[in-house]
Amino acid sequence: MSNDVNVKTIRFPVKTDEKLQSLANKSGLTKLDFFVHMVDYFYKSKKDPRDLNDELLKNAINKKTDNIIAFIRTQEGELLIPLKKESERMIGAQENIINFFNNHVIGFNEDQRKVTQLQSNNINKILELLKKQEEFQNDKKLLKNRFSELLEYYIKNREQMTMLTKQQEKDELNKHVREQLKYL
Repeated sequence: MSNDVNVKTIRFPVKTDEKLQSLANKSGLTKLDFFVHMVDYFYKSKKDPRDLNDELLKNAINKKTDNIIAFIRTQEGELLIPLKKESERMIGAQENIINFFNNHVIGFNEDQRKVTQLQSNNINKILELLKKQEEFQNDKKLLKNRFSELLEYYIKNREQMTMLTKQQEKDELNKHVREQLKYL
């Protein structure tokens, strides 16, 4: 007695046998192995072999696609849209800060720069005036010293003159002192 498990027989047209042989050859299987795998496939997938358009597969794919789209829409509503709105709000706040900075801080800094420049110019003018005043003071001291020397010279020469001194000498002394005064 043989232990052959292949005890059943199926009869089908020659055309179907040719198709079966072609499919088995492409898969690298025997017709019997291909047939066994084909039956297992339809048994496990619960697909209808008559359904050439594979409606069950399409329905399953559509159902999964709808689930994915619903998930994406939920994520969009719960995460993406609020995130986008919050980002827009933050960008608006940053723009307000930048505008405030540009309008107030930069303007204030420009005003401060102008005030500092004006103060610097005024300080330079004051320094120039102080320098001139110091020069005037030095000139005044020098003038006083020279005038004092001239006066001393005049007094000394005048005291040396007597009643007998000629008028011409007195005039020369006066002329000399006047000329020296012109140079002061």
